[in-house]
Amino acid sequence: MTVQMDRGVTRNEDGWVERRPDPKQRSAADQARRDGVLRLLLGLVLPVGVLVAWEISARSGWIDARFFSQPSAVASKAGEDLRSGLLWSELRITIVRLVTGYVIGSLAGVLIGLLMSQVKILRWMLEPLIRALYVIPKLALLPLFLLLFGLGEVPKLVFISLGTFYIVAFTTLSAAMMIPTAFHEVSRSYGLSSGQRFRWVIVPAITPQIVSSLKLASGISMLLVIAVEFVNAHEGLGYYTWHAWQVFVPDRMYVGVVTISIVGVLFGGLVGLLGSRLSRWADGEYAQSR
Repeated sequence: MTVQMDRGVTRNEDGWVERRPDPKQRSAADQARRDGVLRLLLGLVLPVGVLVAWEISARSGWIDARFFSQPSAVASKAGEDLRSGLLWSELRITIVRLVTGYVIGSLAGVLIGLLMSQVKILRWMLEPLIRALYVIPKLALLPLFLLLFGLGEVPKLVFISLGTFYIVAFTTLSAAMMIPTAFHEVSRSYGLSSGQRFRWVIVPAITPQIVSSLKLASGISMLLVIAVEFVNAHEGLGYYTWHAWQVFVPDRMYVGVVTISIVGVLFGGLVGLLGSRLSRWADGEYAQSR
């Protein structure tokens, strides 16, 4: 015998309580899965179409394969460089630079942004200088870093970290300064100390904005690591791609471009996934308005 207790909740003859998803919840979950599949398929349409058109154009002689190559030749060159270990070696070097510079810049940006938001004197001292440096093109600062830190890895890491730092620091500062006054008034009325207010009010309020800045900074970091490898490196994906252009090996150049794109997408996706775990509650709130 089964007893209906509430919508979706029943008690069977053994005394066990069973809860079944509401039909609306099931339909929403099914719709989300369908949307995910459709999003993936639509995202693949344009890249696959471009590759097919590129291959057909090269084989038909509509474009000069000596300059523009073709996907099959690019794939063959990628397999050759993977088997020889060349592409793996360059990829590893770029990833180490990317992750190291990104982590240093992100941690420094969050720390300095929080300090400036909480200490008025420090904000008055540092904000004009940081904003003045921010408007200078990053590549224009590279010669200065080379003079200060030499020709090794340090100037490259400083260069990458700086681009990440600006975005994260300014976003953290702005987010902390824009917390509604009512939040602070409520925390004071409950007798929270400065440390408790920081832990339970400020940090949760600014976390979604920090996560967004980290996602944006991941792409900027990828751009910067490739840029610095173009102009001041003898290893890495940037050098791999640039050197292929210099010695006129188009197949390898396209392998470098595609690899850079894949690494950038995967790195940004990983940052986004980790960020979503840090602000899962915010994603749930925002999802309701989409």
